[in-house]
Amino acid sequence: MKVKKQPLLIIEHCEPTLSEWLLLEYKHAAKLWSGDILFTRVNTVKTKKILQTLGSVKKENANDLYAGKECIVLDPQATKPLTTKDCASADALIVGGLLGYEKPQGRTKTLISASSGFHTRHLGPLQLSIDGAVFVIKAITLGLPLKDIEIAKEVEIIHDPVHSTILPFGYPVIENKPVITPGLVEYLSKL
Repeated sequence: MKVKKQPLLIIEHCEPTLSEWLLLEYKHAAKLWSGDILFTRVNTVKTKKILQTLGSVKKENANDLYAGKECIVLDPQATKPLTTKDCASADALIVGGLLGYEKPQGRTKTLISASSGFHTRHLGPLQLSIDGAVFVIKAITLGLPLKDIEIAKEVEIIHDPVHSTILPFGYPVIENKPVITPGLVEYLSKL
């Protein structure tokens, strides 16, 4: 089963600023989705200008814009996994525009799903990057069951023989390689 019409992807911009890391993930998410994408909760003119190059932008949140519509919030604390059938019936799929912490804080539930009234679904037991979540959602809309999507538990970025960065998030894996945000390795090497 493949979704006939891909639903709208909404990214709720919940971070106080648009950092370079966050923008890298947003750019990759928009490229992966290759369909209608809407950034909500965008309150500054500068951020709006930047995000308009990737998709539509609104200052309201998804709940205000899509109340009464068939929407699904991708929340790691949800009890049910996302399925292709869910995607086929959804008007919109909502991802939190949140950079994760090593230990999940439950911010998607606090900031988005608890007050939305929308259905919630998870993408497995691991906290994913924003673009990683979009990759998984896209695969599910194309008919791949969540259980068949390989996710690395964490990724180590080697900078040189002495220095490395461990990203403690789940990353989808294709042909034994994690799908890492383009530009992220270079960004981390500058830190």
